[in-house]
Amino acid sequence: MDLEFRNLTYTVYNKIVRGPGKQVVKGVSGRFMSGQLIAIMGPSGAGKSSLLNVISGYKSAGVTGELLVNGQARDEQQFKRSSCYITQEDLHQPLLTVREAMDVAAKFKLPRGVKIPSEEILQQLGLLEHQHTKTDLLSGGQKKRLSIALELVNNPPVFFLDEPTSGLDTVTTLQCVKLLKQLARQGRTVVCTIHQPPASLFEMFDQAYVLADGRCIYQGDTEAMVPHLRSIGLVCPRHHNPADFIVIFYIFFFSYRSTENPENVNIMCNETLNGKIYKSSKLENITTTSEPMNNMQLKICYQTEDESGETEIVLSNEKCTYKVQQYNEPSNSTISLSRMSTDDSSLAWMKVQKSTSRFPTTYFQQFSILLCRMLLQISRNRQALWIQTIHHVMCAVLVGICFFKTANDGAQMFNHLKMCVGLVIFFAYTQIMVPVLVYPQEVKLVKKEHFNGWYGLLPYYAALTVSKLPVQISLNMIFCTTVFFMVGVPFTIPRFVMFCVIGNIISLVSEGIGMAIGSMFSVTNGCAIGPAAIAPFLGLAIYGFDFAHRIPLIMNIIMKTSYIRCGVVAMVLTVFGFGRKPLECKEMYCHFAKPDVLMKYLDIENSSVYFEIAIMVFIMVSVRFLCYMGLRWRFAT
Repeated sequence: MDLEFRNLTYTVYNKIVRGPGKQVVKGVSGRFMSGQLIAIMGPSGAGKSSLLNVISGYKSAGVTGELLVNGQARDEQQFKRSSCYITQEDLHQPLLTVREAMDVAAKFKLPRGVKIPSEEILQQLGLLEHQHTKTDLLSGGQKKRLSIALELVNNPPVFFLDEPTSGLDTVTTLQCVKLLKQLARQGRTVVCTIHQPPASLFEMFDQAYVLADGRCIYQGDTEAMVPHLRSIGLVCPRHHNPADFIVIFYIFFFSYRSTENPENVNIMCNETLNGKIYKSSKLENITTTSEPMNNMQLKICYQTEDESGETEIVLSNEKCTYKVQQYNEPSNSTISLSRMSTDDSSLAWMKVQKSTSRFPTTYFQQFSILLCRMLLQISRNRQALWIQTIHHVMCAVLVGICFFKTANDGAQMFNHLKMCVGLVIFFAYTQIMVPVLVYPQEVKLVKKEHFNGWYGLLPYYAALTVSKLPVQISLNMIFCTTVFFMVGVPFTIPRFVMFCVIGNIISLVSEGIGMAIGSMFSVTNGCAIGPAAIAPFLGLAIYGFDFAHRIPLIMNIIMKTSYIRCGVVAMVLTVFGFGRKPLECKEMYCHFAKPDVLMKYLDIENSSVYFEIAIMVFIMVSVRFLCYMGLRWRFAT
């Protein structure tokens, strides 16, 4: 599958301040052919990752130009099904073994009934002996190979990798590039960004695409780079690495600034017509013409490693044409990597399933797979489960000690209110901060899996919501039960059930707010926004209890927007409602011994606990919908 782009421009706009935007990629052209390992090179800030994001479809806003596949206009939905994007940061689902991660990926990416090739792929990538190792215990090189293995499950014809050698040592880097070379030799189009590689590494790439200041200063075979530099009067010494020479010694040679020398960049950009000319070391007739790619034909002949014959490809302004046998593979069969490398047809593995859906599985199947995976991860995270359990039990015991057997004392009305407010604040603050701190990292991983066509956003969000309920409700029930009986609230089934329901709803609302913040902000910003988001709700919750009858109507309406206020009112109605008998009075006079007097004083005698719960449920649905929209915004290309 040959990729081509013409006059490609990518402009980044400020999301806050409107303006013309900054042009990161400036009208470049190029062609990446199948069976080749292509390196997009250039200094920092040259636009390497931006170009990779654009041609992979990872970024589409602000992009202009033509994107083609095999000379035809690219169908984005079909292209996403036949390509994969491996990010620079190797993010994997924690608490799963390598084999489990592979099997889950196969369930997402392969239709039912197809043999899962997990063991075969792991064997080829040297991970079979680590198949029972947890993904978060792998080394850097093993994580990179696992990233590739997960995407190899459905055998995509195009691989995009952002800085695949970043953070790896020399030996691991060499192994990684050899693996990518092997994948390319089996017929795939492998495109990756890389900084100046050492000479031994540079010669392993088939094609180099060098960028400077968002423009193409070289496109062609790596072997043709030195002759090209010599043809324009710049001789690369024998002891110099061509990758270092073209980037450092030419772009920066006569520049006394820390940025590219504009004059040198313009010269080299004009030599390649900003990527429209391909410099090849394998042309049959090398000419000195500078005719643009759009108006010329290049015939490239190359020989495969098995020396089975020479393949001829003609590049024209219309399409890339070549003769191959059509390959039809049964849907229920699999092909090994070793067999693919020896197939007569270089397109044997390039089978793209023709489907109207982007995902090979239904939404219900995706939901089931995700739910099983999430429940397995939660059950294995023993440390987090113990921390949460101890936290809830200790807080319940402390609250119970502070208000031990005071719930039936008519002389401690204000302590009753403090208890109700304290319970609601516990649920609010406990559940909001965990997603704020944890969820931003998960969003990065989910975005990669979603972009690579594993599953849709809706089944993921549904599974995420359902998977958290068992632990959350269980811990809330432990807390509510402990507090309810320690403080001495008279037991009736309706009162106890409503007491627990209110606590769980407040917990779910707070978790939804935390997830909404975590889905849109980083951990650093979320830590500041999380408590700040609770502050207005808390201020409205404690407002006006001592002058409830004098609160204006507009203020009463505003207070209904605070789920903490609704929770406090619902908690008071639950503790002192449901036919509560007069409280005990050990003093000479207890004004609030009768529950009706207390509720009249607070101006909630006409309120309904079910109405307060309905408001909280509405707020819960609203914040969780906001979280869903935040994820859609983060996942948008």
